[in-house]
Amino acid sequence: MATTSEAPETTQEEQVALSLNEAFQTYVRQMPQDAKKSAQPEIAKFVRWIGSARLIDSIIPSEIGEYNEIFGAKTATRDAKERLTAVKLFLTFLKKKEHIEVNLAQHLRLRKSRTASKIIARPTPTRSVRLTQSGYNEMTKQLASLQGERIKIVSDIQRAAADGDVRENAPLEAAREAQGMAMGKIQEIEATLKVAVIIDAKGQDSNRVHIGSKIELTETTTDKTVKYQLVEPHEANPLASKISIVSPVGSAILGHRLGDEVKVKTPRGQQVYKISKTS
Repeated sequence: MATTSEAPETTQEEQVALSLNEAFQTYVRQMPQDAKKSAQPEIAKFVRWIGSARLIDSIIPSEIGEYNEIFGAKTATRDAKERLTAVKLFLTFLKKKEHIEVNLAQHLRLRKSRTASKIIARPTPTRSVRLTQSGYNEMTKQLASLQGERIKIVSDIQRAAADGDVRENAPLEAAREAQGMAMGKIQEIEATLKVAVIIDAKGQDSNRVHIGSKIELTETTTDKTVKYQLVEPHEANPLASKISIVSPVGSAILGHRLGDEVKVKTPRGQQVYKISKTS
């Protein structure tokens, strides 16, 4: 009787579709304590990236490939190996316990670059990016939107891949192209936010034009006025009257004081503007 009652229990457990977070919690509970400390944060990052609420049987190989490209690094550094190994062991566990049918772990591969030694020997220093608070908030909002869009695109790819021959599948190609564009933008925003420094207007000379300044310029020949906010290139948005410090107008007025007249080379020729307001 004991054997009969245990068999359905095991079968039912195997058939339940776990969420990625539930699978993560199950895996962590059985991990040795010494391995848990280093591996748990890496797996948690993977879970957040894929989506903690996602059912594990809905994850597809291309998503693992994307994670490999973004977080795995293309050099055989110790950190990159440990990062991928932790996630790889997690995916191997899911396959071993038959929670997933496909061995997703095989899509995590560390690809050594020919110039790896040079990259390690000469790390590129990271330059901070100064953003206004509104610009930082907007980027954060855009990142969340793109991450939601990425999950939707994955579903589109799954549906398109199920529709016949993948070699001549226009919807599939379109979904993959959208996926590439979304991932590129996500990486760009994440890299910017990682090194972002919020501009603190307090303590700065309000009469001098600096990054974050809101200024009003008056064209001396016509008395026409324009209003701008001066920002770093990452935040520039002409439609929102945010101009870059490397734009013709931005570079010309940066560092000048209230009341100064500056000459600006424009497509219409050289223009003279007076800084009539700044804050």
